This record gives sequence, structure tokens and C-alpha cells, in this order.
Amino acid sequence: MNKPIPRLIEQGRAASTQVPLLLLPGTLCDRRLFAPLLEHLKVPAIVADMTGATTTSELAARILRDAPDRFSLLGFSLGGIVALEMMAQAPERIVALALLDTTGRPDPAANAATRRAVVAAARAGGVDGYITDSWSRLVSPANARRADLRDTLLAMARDGGAELLASQSEVAIHRQDSRPRLGAIAVPTLILAGEDEQVCPLPAHDELAIGIAGAQYFTIPQAGHFAPLENPAAVARHVRQWLARSDTPKAILADDQGAIMSDSDTNPKSKGGSAAIRQEDVLQVERRDYPDLAPTDRPRSQSLDGFDDIYTDIVDYIIRCTHKIWDERDIGLIYTHYTHNCVLYGTTGTIYNREDVVRDTIQRLVSFPERRGMGTQVIWNGNDKDGFYTSHLVTGSGRHTQYGHLGQPTGRPFVSRTIADCMVHRNKIYREWVVADQMAIIKQLGLDPNLFAMRTAKAKFDAGLVSLDIGENRRFLGQTPPAEAADTSLAHNDIEAQTIEMLHDVFVKRMFGRIARDYAPNAQYHGPLMKELYGVAAIIHQHLGLIGSIPDASYEIQHLASNPCEEGGTKVAVRWIMEGHHLGYGILGELGDPTGKRVQVMGMSHYHWKDGKIFDEWTVYDELSLLVQVKLGQMVDGSLQ
Repeated sequence: MNKPIPRLIEQGRAASTQVPLLLLPGTLCDRRLFAPLLEHLKVPAIVADMTGATTTSELAARILRDAPDRFSLLGFSLGGIVALEMMAQAPERIVALALLDTTGRPDPAANAATRRAVVAAARAGGVDGYITDSWSRLVSPANARRADLRDTLLAMARDGGAELLASQSEVAIHRQDSRPRLGAIAVPTLILAGEDEQVCPLPAHDELAIGIAGAQYFTIPQAGHFAPLENPAAVARHVRQWLARSDTPKAILADDQGAIMSDSDTNPKSKGGSAAIRQEDVLQVERRDYPDLAPTDRPRSQSLDGFDDIYTDIVDYIIRCTHKIWDERDIGLIYTHYTHNCVLYGTTGTIYNREDVVRDTIQRLVSFPERRGMGTQVIWNGNDKDGFYTSHLVTGSGRHTQYGHLGQPTGRPFVSRTIADCMVHRNKIYREWVVADQMAIIKQLGLDPNLFAMRTAKAKFDAGLVSLDIGENRRFLGQTPPAEAADTSLAHNDIEAQTIEMLHDVFVKRMFGRIARDYAPNAQYHGPLMKELYGVAAIIHQHLGLIGSIPDASYEIQHLASNPCEEGGTKVAVRWIMEGHHLGYGILGELGDPTGKRVQVMGMSHYHWKDGKIFDEWTVYDELSLLVQVKLGQMVDGSLQ
């Protein structure tokens, strides 16, 4: 049902005007209808009062009297019907229009008696039947057993009551046919409908999309009539893109506990002055020195229930505790910042408990007494209720001056990059992925990578660890070619979806020309072995060379997160896995001639998108890990003693 829509290129740019978003809920709905959507969007918003009128034109006029002078307008169901009337009455005040699960058609004459009979039943026995009797029509079959969804709809209906149902039913009965007026709409318009929509039929949405010039129309998977509640993440993705087109601000609508604000808190008309929007002011790393990132007198700017009082937001938490553990050597903080059963996934092994994390940290610091790790950027998503996910890029430097896991000290300095992805809940990290560029350190210290990899592989082999081929490597299932379209289900927004699509074209379909389309001509690549490459041609060669060493490699994205950037644009973090065999030549020169051994690459990348292009890429994977895997495979088959 989705119509092909050209992808926008303004994603992630800063808003230029402060235009609020006005939300119109549907019949017997209130701000709870939009709560999950606003959690994803984090924009200033006002939820309109849909009471006090019995005709569409009357209700539209009343809402316009209380609305800001200019606003973006989003209407759901009955709210969409009223939004079309507001568009007709005051087109100069509305900068953008979104219509969700609604219709421009007039109410059929036969519906009046049916609607009034439902109202009579609600007055006699309560409004529950309005939801329960039509449940199968209201939601997608995929959500029919969701008790939380049913409870929310029933709670809104009960709080609204039979008299609200009566007045809103009259509004629906007396609505005009908006279809002849669609051609006059000249603002960015978004139309969304649940794929399983039965209340406002999909052909009615087709009419809206065809009638409004330039309108973008999408259907929402796993959703029926209540798409904003059934699949808020998918709705938010399209709404965010629509807001970017209309320059609506990307501030946060939340009180100190992350709750959605009431109309009186955000509507300037109700307060006699300009709106006072409370915003989460989460730190960003790039422009700040460490004292600014770990302040002593900054009030908490983000809800962090269960976190130590010293932390002001999730970025402060990551930067400060990493600094204290690794730079100030307060290694014992691991006991209060990791769960006892934490799992830490590294490129040459996995750690399964907190005590081993403590021991591993100590051993790594023994060799580098002068080691310092500078937080380069933190990209995150989540909240203190569901948990945070962070992706932390660190640039480490130091000198090898003590005997330790790298052997006799060389006295040489080094600089390397590491990216650590953490899952955090209530002050504790319970899962972590770490990609450290060990090969960069080995080479800068003048050590022999082959000898070090041999020693590491021998220890694993003696411990009974092997790496064997088991079936296909997921590059091709049978003889099926790569999927034509990327699976964007992991994306939280459009810029993440565009990143997935770009990576799918490059690493799955092997269409390396996509880099020239999506990267700026002067893009910079900050890669393994501290490579600094400039320009599209060099970046294409880098990625082509990685595939060249593992030509049958599959590529799978495991997680994404993104944040708007103070430098402009958006930064996206991607954690990915490649699996294949050492069958060719490429940039991984230390692997030597092709051995055919199976290898896995765990990598992490950060991308800086701005004005529709990637200007910077930071990618970390560890070539030493690949060398260890090849040598371990050779030990297993007896070709290396």
C-alpha cells in the first residue's frame, strides 16, 4: 500500500523557527493517545481540548481561538477531520499538516442513527462498549491481545464519558466533505494509516494523498486504527521527517520525571505569555573539556532514577565513570557500575562476570601507567525506565613502560581508538561490547603481530577453543541473491533508516558507488590503525579492501542509535558483524595469502550526517583479532604447529 516517496535530504538539520506542534486527538481520546509518540519525538507540543462543540466548523473555530499564532497541526481520526476544517478556516496559521487514520469524506446519512444509538447505550450502561464491542475493528490483529492497549483506550473512554461521546458524535455527523478543498492545501502534508485500518478505510487515505499536492502517504505496519498507540516508533519516524520539512523545533517536551506536560504548561494563550518549554539538556562531548563533561555544580538535567547523585545525564555518567575507572584508576567503581553477571563481548573473547571485568581492567592498565582515554563522542538513546544504550568513542594514548600482557616494555608511545557500546539500567552496565584497535597499538610499539597473534591463539587452542565452519555464512541462503531492499526495522528514525539502506547497498549488495552518492566530496574517514583518509575515492577503496580480504562476508547490523549534533546534523552509531572466510587479498595485509579460514569481524562505526551527506566516519575493528582467528583455525587443522 505504501506509495513510493522520494527521500528527504534535510534530516537532522537544526530548526530555524520555534513553531509548536498542535495535536488533535480522536473520539474519546486525550493526551494519552500521543504519549508514546511524544516519547519518541521529544518536541514541544500542545494537545487540543476536543470538547465544547457539536459541529466540525464550531469546534475548529474554538480550537483556533486558543491556538498559537502559527503552528504545525497533527490530527488523529476525528482530530484529522477537524484539522481539515481548521486548514480551511485559517490556512495562513498552519505551517504543516499531518493526518493520521482519518478521512476527508462526509459522514454517510445512515450513520447518524447508528452513532446516536451507541450514545444512548453509553448513557444507559457506560462507555466500555464503545471500545469492547468494536475491538476487532479498532486495532490490528497483531495487537488484539495487548492488555495495555485495551486498558489505555478504556481509561480514556471512561474519563471522557457518555456526554463527550455524544458531542463528538454530533461533530462527526455534521462534518463537511473536505475532498473538494484538498487542492487548496499548500503546506508540507503527511498522511499515515495503519495497514489494518478498518474505521477510516485506506481508499479514503488514498483520496487525501491524491488530492493534496506533494503529500507523503505511508501505511504503518502492525497497526490498525490506533497507529499512534499500536506502533508509535514507526509513526514517529515519519512524523519526525515531516517536522524537519516544516522547521518544527526538536526540543524535548518533558517535566523533570519525563512526563508529558499538560496543555496549560505549554500553550502560550493559556498563560498570557510565551510558552515555557522545559528541555532535557543532555551534554555533548565534542566541544567540551572534561570539567564541563563531569561538572561539580551542574543540576541534574535528565531523569536518572536509580543513578548516583553525582551524574547529571547519561553522557555525564559514561564520561565520568569511564574517566574515574581508567584514568584515575578507581577500578573498584566497577563493583557499583556493573552487575555481578554482566557480559562483556570483546573481539578476542567474552567475559561473563564482574570480577573478571575487574581483573581484565587491572591487567590492561599494568602495561600502560601513563595511559589516558579521551572521550571523543557519546551517542545514545533510551531512558531511565527502559534503560539506556550508549556508544562511546574513546581516543586512548600512552606509553608502554611496564611488563605486562604485551611482554617486555618498549618505552614507545601509542594512540588508538576504541568504541564501547553499553546497556545501562539504574547506574549499572549489564551488557557491553568493546572494539579496541589492538593492532594499532601492537604496530606502534614495534611488536610482531604474528608472534602476538600466535601466542593468543595458542592459549585459546590449549584451552580447547576452536573455530569451525558450520553451514553457510548467511551471505547467501542457498542460491538466493542479496535482498534488494534493506530491513530498516532497527531504525528509530529516518536518518537511521537511511544509514541502514546505505550500508546494505555497500556491504550486502556490494554497490560501492553508493558511497559517492551519500558521502560529501570532502568526507573524512577515521579508521583502524589510526588511518585518516580524505575524499570519496579513498573511502571507497578502504571498504572495498575490507571486503577483498573476506569476499564472501555477510554483513549484519545489530544496533543503531542517533542524536542531533551541536555541530549541526545528526550523528549515528552502528554496531555490526561481518562473517566470512579469508579467501582473498585486501587491506588486511597481516593475514598474508588467503588461508580459507573462517573469520568474524565485530565492528562499530559512527557517522556524522549533515545536509543529507556523511562528512565524517569513525570506524573501529581489530585486525589483530582476525589474525588470531586465522592462526587458531590453522592450529585446529594442523597446518600450524
